[in-house]
Amino acid sequence: MSSTTLTQKQALAFATPAFIALLPFLGACLYILRFSLSAEKGSIDGVSLQAYRDLMTPFFGRSVWLTLKLAFVASAVVMLLAVPLAFLLTSLRSAAARRLLTVTILLPMILNLLVQAYGWILLLGPSGALNTLLKTLGLIDRPLFLLFNETGVLLGLIQTSLPLAVFPIVGAVRAVSPEHLEAASSLGAGHWRILRDVTLPLLRPPLVGAASIVFAFNASAFAIPLLLGGRRVQMMGVAIRDMISPLFNWSGAAAAGTVLILLTVLVLVVSAWLVRITTQKTGG
Repeated sequence: MSSTTLTQKQALAFATPAFIALLPFLGACLYILRFSLSAEKGSIDGVSLQAYRDLMTPFFGRSVWLTLKLAFVASAVVMLLAVPLAFLLTSLRSAAARRLLTVTILLPMILNLLVQAYGWILLLGPSGALNTLLKTLGLIDRPLFLLFNETGVLLGLIQTSLPLAVFPIVGAVRAVSPEHLEAASSLGAGHWRILRDVTLPLLRPPLVGAASIVFAFNASAFAIPLLLGGRRVQMMGVAIRDMISPLFNWSGAAAAGTVLILLTVLVLVVSAWLVRITTQKTGG
């Protein structure tokens, strides 16, 4: 018991710098919450729920729905892409090949979001590389409109959030005990049967955890929806930006930011509950 207590104290000591680093973020969240309850739009003065009442409009409702829809679809596609990539990364024998694939997956985290967004514009624009190639091959007569709509934003969200899912899954795949796989193989199960009935059930908790991280990242996205969607794709990040400039509605922006934070926290809480349930089912 004493060794366990000592271990907990050591863990708390190691985590103290992380808690200190999180304090400014928590303080900013409290400041946003207080601003959202202000009776004035441009300063903190008095207490009022008017900023939240002003959000009860069809426009903001569509913004919330669009944010949740695009974040969910992007997260689902990211998970479908991340799982095969994670298995490929863990199965490569060559160290050089592993490093090359790792760097390729990490590129979205290395490059600035603005650079990535402009890269998509050069690729998907009416005179971009993709439309030029399709015209050259005779597959289209007129350019495909892939920018300033949900398609362009969705592609950008998928590409920028893919690394957030791959590497947590890689760690989980490496943690799967080979004894489970050997036991299934000795009982006559093929590769696909082992993947479906053994590996994926063991990976459910990390899969849900990775999906929740990707969802939170995409729901709060700003640069990608603004540059690839323009004013036509009003996700919540873009709507909050418009409240600040040119409207200078600081309390309304704070209220919208609070709603976004609450929605994200709700998704994380639900995902944590799913992780606990799936862990219990798999005997973890």
